[in-house]
Amino acid sequence: MTVFPQAADILVLGGEILTMDGKFTSFEDGAIAISDSKIVAVGHQVDAANCEACDTINAEGMLVTPGLVNTHCHAAMTLFRGLADDVPLDLFLKTVWAAEAEHVNYNNVFAGATLGIAEMAMGGITHFVDMYMEPEATIAASRKVGISLTSGPIFMGINSVSSDEWQEQMRVADAYLSIAKDKPDVQNMIMPHSSYALDMAQLKDLVALAQKYDIRMHTHGAEAPSEMKLVAALHDGARPIDVFESAGVFAQGGTLIAHAVDLTDEEITRMADCGVSVSHCPLSNSKLASGMARVRDLRAAGVTVSLGTDGASSGNDLDLWKAMRLASFVSALLTEQPAVLPAREIFAMATREGAKALGLEDEFGTLEVGKRADIMMIDMSALHLTPSYDPYSSLVFAAGREDVCHVIANGALVVENKQLIADISSEIMQVKRVADQISV
Repeated sequence: MTVFPQAADILVLGGEILTMDGKFTSFEDGAIAISDSKIVAVGHQVDAANCEACDTINAEGMLVTPGLVNTHCHAAMTLFRGLADDVPLDLFLKTVWAAEAEHVNYNNVFAGATLGIAEMAMGGITHFVDMYMEPEATIAASRKVGISLTSGPIFMGINSVSSDEWQEQMRVADAYLSIAKDKPDVQNMIMPHSSYALDMAQLKDLVALAQKYDIRMHTHGAEAPSEMKLVAALHDGARPIDVFESAGVFAQGGTLIAHAVDLTDEEITRMADCGVSVSHCPLSNSKLASGMARVRDLRAAGVTVSLGTDGASSGNDLDLWKAMRLASFVSALLTEQPAVLPAREIFAMATREGAKALGLEDEFGTLEVGKRADIMMIDMSALHLTPSYDPYSSLVFAAGREDVCHVIANGALVVENKQLIADISSEIMQVKRVADQISV
């Protein structure tokens, strides 16, 4: 019997709770009590009979799960959604980078990020990793919508930045982090764009900056054939994993690499030994014909593999439900083993493994006492979810973001009855104004 408090801020009653803890503990006809943004009790509804709450949410007929964790995206790239479709990565980047040079500023990033974050929240995402310019704007947008994020300064040397310009980038980032370290609602990371956008000296500078603030690093790596050629040209024939290891990026501990498509067996072993995690982004990788991460081999070696959507201009949306399904289907296809990634393992990658990839598994990712109240409730009444023989199979193979009914992030409702609580109408209009200025 679970002991519930006599009073709580929010009480979730009914539904089947999938805690996603290490034992995949579940409670039919469950209850969750929330106080001060934390989960204070999880159990059966009958045990919560004497608990009074300021707000009670009826989850009858729903699956109650942890919120999803998106470990790689560029939220503000909603500004350029659909601008460069049906092209490979190198041509995609050329088109988008040109548009960014003209239109990226604080106000536009705030508008684009707000739109993207709202899209994520509506789909049950309660924490995301964002790599983009003007990180302060994305942080402000995340606070407006109400979900949390991992962010930080992004660096793109592109081999044309002068020494003085690079030192100014470093000075600005250092000043930013000296303030950002005191903001408890944001996890900070150093974000070098890639090993083809930065030379060895620049990467070493960033490792030193990460060490100064004792924070992790997040980068793109081994994403596509075109990237491998660029890295080899800049780094005397080396591959991305070699470059990162030589620069000390892995020595910092807990480095998160997005994509990780082109890897050798030996590189996978080295990544596992160094505690590197991977954000698997099957949507953009398949759309851009970049290749697909060897998820089975990475996990077998001990690498934590989470899921990312990538940006809304390469994906073309921020839908982690599609990423879950595609990750399962492609892994089965590549290995010719339908059970290589069971549904509940895929859902774990989208929840607790996402938190683990960030070193935040003690804070969220499962529904356990003491964890942050990041919770989503999925309406199981839809035709495509009837019947449901196994909840994990229903979630991964049939459900979608349209089935997300309620979302609680950091102990507060951000989506109620499939409606976003924040008003983002002005930001939507601003995104449309930017789009009108871009010639296709």
